[in-house]
Amino acid sequence: MSSRQPPLWHRALFGPMPLAYPLAAVCAGLYLLAVLFTAWLAGSPENLGRILWQPSQGILYALGTGGQVPFIQGRVWTVFTAPYLHGSLPHLALNLFSLLQVMPMVERTYGRLRAFVIYAIGGIAGAVASVLWGEVFSLGASGAIFGLLGAIVLYGARRGDAFGRALMTNAAFWAGLNFLYGLLNPGISNAGHFGGFLGGLAAAVLITRRIGPFQDPRRLAFTLASLALLALAFGLGNTTSRVWQFSTNDQSAATNSGNESAAAEVHMLRALVLAQRDDYEGALREVDLAIKGGRDDAVALNLRAWSLFKLGRAEEGLADAEAAVKAAPDEGAILDTRAHIYEALGRREEAIADYKAALRLIPNEPETQAGLKRLTGEN
Repeated sequence: MSSRQPPLWHRALFGPMPLAYPLAAVCAGLYLLAVLFTAWLAGSPENLGRILWQPSQGILYALGTGGQVPFIQGRVWTVFTAPYLHGSLPHLALNLFSLLQVMPMVERTYGRLRAFVIYAIGGIAGAVASVLWGEVFSLGASGAIFGLLGAIVLYGARRGDAFGRALMTNAAFWAGLNFLYGLLNPGISNAGHFGGFLGGLAAAVLITRRIGPFQDPRRLAFTLASLALLALAFGLGNTTSRVWQFSTNDQSAATNSGNESAAAEVHMLRALVLAQRDDYEGALREVDLAIKGGRDDAVALNLRAWSLFKLGRAEEGLADAEAAVKAAPDEGAILDTRAHIYEALGRREEAIADYKAALRLIPNEPETQAGLKRLTGEN
């Protein structure tokens, strides 16, 4: 008899290890990858703490951030990758804590493979809902976690006894509380939560009734895992090529390739990293090239406005700031940029209004808090 152990992926899916652990490891590993890419591009060790707290949004975009903008740009595979990416260390920590709390209950109730399928479908459904709802960008495991809650609600309803009702009530209350919190904080993907909840609920119904070609949950699990791995491989390959183009500073490689869209993405990545290094002249030059190449979305316009502001050219940046707010009115960082420009131009009341609106979306942003305090004395 062979003593050879099965491969790690097989043990993660079928072995005794709790399912939440490998899922958490994937999310944490991708976050670390984003941090390492950002640190490599920035080349500035003193910023390591800030990078660990929040990696470059450009790197996360290249890795597979979801939302309507990437989807329209043809990055359809991001509905698979977005549920495993996180925008900051607190975002990652909160979702991993929730995953470790909720997944064991679903795994005990439905079984290991069915729990994996519910989680995967909840994440995909949340990402698709975010696209359909028109959210500019979205990422995070919360849609998948809401899918797990949907499955718990279904189990409690089917069980029907006092324990089932208590389980259903608690899960529904927790989900409802988070929905309410999301409604009060527009920066949160409410559509992703709602879509994930419905996706998990539907997946639990289909799996437990053994409907369709995937009567064996292993077949559906392997299908979803294969699709996710293919999407992830495509995304990482895409990211690596773009980061390499950036790191070698080979503008002609992208520009002469005949792919203007790819060149614009390279310029945008350069602009984001240069701005992070406080090189606003370089960032302005690169973002101008990105916009000329077709990246005229809210993120690019906001970066050009902020670069102009930091270079003492606030009046020139105002038009871009206003266009960015019009395109993405619920993005706190974009409102903060316009607030700074209004303040620099002496438009005090408009600056105060934008600072307050930004703080409702990003309540712990130091620069926004400082801007409001300068004008009103409020925190």
